[in-house]
Amino acid sequence: MNVTLFRAALSLTLGCAAATTAAATSTCLCGSIVYSHQQFNADGTLRGTSLSMTTPGGGNNALTTDMDGVVDDSASWSPDGTRVAFEHRSEASLATRLSDIYTLDTRTHRTSKITYGPGNLVKPAWGPRNQIAFVSQYRTHDCLSLVDAKGIQHELYCPPSPAKLMRPVWSTDGNSLYVQAGYDMGGINNFWRSLAYRIDATTGAPFVLDNRVFEGPQHLEFAPDGNHGIYSNAYPYAAEMTLVDFATRHPRSVGNGYAPRWSKDGLRIAYTGEVYELTNPVRYYEPLYVMDADGENARRVTAARTNNHAYTAADWSKDNVHLLANRRVYTDPGLTVAEYSMRIINVDTGGLRSLPSGVADSGAWFEH
Repeated sequence: MNVTLFRAALSLTLGCAAATTAAATSTCLCGSIVYSHQQFNADGTLRGTSLSMTTPGGGNNALTTDMDGVVDDSASWSPDGTRVAFEHRSEASLATRLSDIYTLDTRTHRTSKITYGPGNLVKPAWGPRNQIAFVSQYRTHDCLSLVDAKGIQHELYCPPSPAKLMRPVWSTDGNSLYVQAGYDMGGINNFWRSLAYRIDATTGAPFVLDNRVFEGPQHLEFAPDGNHGIYSNAYPYAAEMTLVDFATRHPRSVGNGYAPRWSKDGLRIAYTGEVYELTNPVRYYEPLYVMDADGENARRVTAARTNNHAYTAADWSKDNVHLLANRRVYTDPGLTVAEYSMRIINVDTGGLRSLPSGVADSGAWFEH
């Protein structure tokens, strides 16, 4: 390891040690957090994205380099926490601007391309059996694909066209994958169909968990046990959320919000709500809320009342008390240029600690 990398790694190690000392009388918040650092043009369009790593104690370790036209995003941890799989796209190298899946060793920063062939290869999810699931997007259809530790790549399941696949989620034992497929049904009513699948990770055999029609695109967040899911507006504004038991397929409205995220024990759901205050001028902001897994006992957990600020849940810690969240702040009157930073929030006390600027995704926080 060169001196620069060693110093960065040491900084992260000391940051984690500091977090351990500070939390000695309670839960130790440690581990590593991988996140995206975005660069924008003056008009708010994306110029490029790189990956970085931090710890709950702070510090920053750049994993990939900021470059115009290069997008490194959607990172997923390996089971041992030493590598990440991620999307890589370079406009300079490919006229098609298609993504491939790469892996990166967080200790050496060595990257390896692991997918080949046609299509836009995106949304990696590293499973407990050291297989990486991802979505192969073709012109006419999508497929759920796998690449194993030996680099063998194959398509596992392709839903009927024109369904588009969301990011897959592994079962705890690695035997199954959960994935949502959705498509616009057309017509004047703009109906949108969602199909929720459990896919056998060995045979590719699909089982339909849920088949539902909505008035617009919905995101399905699977519970950790794969037996329940919560639908929310695919666009970043609050609307009715629907909780579904896949055994009965019975839907239940659980209030308004978006971007729900289940705790690792499946007992709580964090989500983003909205608040309008009839001040002069009117103040609008989007705080974080937490409710029980059955949709009861919803309560607000962030106190900030800053206009046009929004908090969204990224990932829970193993203690199911601390939440990694993204905070969005608009920097222009037209609300087109956004800046993102991360926070760790104790959902029981409201205590908050700041992390570097950037955006974390589901599964960003690795803890041994």
